[in-house]
Amino acid sequence: MSTIPLTLDEIFDLAKKTLLANGCDDETASILSDLIRNAERDGSVSHGLFRLPAYVSGLKSGKINGKGKPEVKKISPSVIKVQGNNSLAPVVLSKGLPELSKAAKENGVAVLAINNSHHMAAMWPETEKLAEDGLVAFACTSYKPAVAPAGAIKPLFGTNPISFAWPTTRNNSCSL
Repeated sequence: MSTIPLTLDEIFDLAKKTLLANGCDDETASILSDLIRNAERDGSVSHGLFRLPAYVSGLKSGKINGKGKPEVKKISPSVIKVQGNNSLAPVVLSKGLPELSKAAKENGVAVLAINNSHHMAAMWPETEKLAEDGLVAFACTSYKPAVAPAGAIKPLFGTNPISFAWPTTRNNSCSL
């Protein structure tokens, strides 16, 4: 197997062209292409171009709505809920994070709940964005059972990723 080196701009363009050709609107394709490019830039190849075939498969099957428009609802002063309408989580987060940041600054703490979305993708971009806004951020998600415990034959545990970030005095953020 051989590889073809691509620039970050070529990665973005390839991802966007592919997503547009498979049912995404321009906004969704741009958000996902930006995420794919930045994951490759940051060395997280598992969330870069590697994910593109799975996105295409989900779009073709109808599981993912490439033109879905998330709906943001403020449940209380500190609780924001976003109905994903079967779009991908990065699209949902692009709508919910500004409201979350505003609520956290106004109230000292805030929570963002997401329903009916697909694949969280990489989590650190969202927590880093909040840290850049001067906030401490913690993100987590659950996932269907995918890992069997020692000695078992059926999956019981999800991968359940988490991410957290905080602002630093050097005018940048740190995330894990």
